[in-house]
Amino acid sequence: MGAETGLVVPLSTNRLCPAGYECIADVGWAVGVGFSYRWANGIGLGFGYEFWLLTANGVYETTVPQMFTGLLQYSFLPNHSTHPLLRLRGGFLMLGPSFRVATIGGTAEIGAGAEVEVSSNTVFSFLLTGNLLRTQSFITPADGALRGVDGALDAMLVLRVGFNFLL
Repeated sequence: MGAETGLVVPLSTNRLCPAGYECIADVGWAVGVGFSYRWANGIGLGFGYEFWLLTANGVYETTVPQMFTGLLQYSFLPNHSTHPLLRLRGGFLMLGPSFRVATIGGTAEIGAGAEVEVSSNTVFSFLLTGNLLRTQSFITPADGALRGVDGALDAMLVLRVGFNFLL
């Protein structure tokens, strides 16, 4: 079981931020919790919940994507106290203002990083992930903008740090 936090940086937000309107998916912060099982060969499976607090430029107070995801992870050199890892996650997405739901969709993530074993049951992790978001179309009431229609996907980069506690 573990917790992560990180800086969210938008790469492409054409769907959430149509031309001529303020962007509702600017720089923000990620917070998440996860539960996973890792075998001795380095393969891990799990699930988690994560939310982001994104700058919304006055359209919303805060835009909050909430994600329920499944996890597949591989740790290289699992017998060493410091080891690289690859992670894939995907799942269900809800997006709206301040933890309310304006639209739903899906999310996918690929990431790479490293883990450092701090003690026999505590692991510190660093990851850089690329996240893709796809939502249904919706209208933001504050400005009347139709969002979620231009472009195929929105993309974000997340710089993450976390702790995992081995039970």
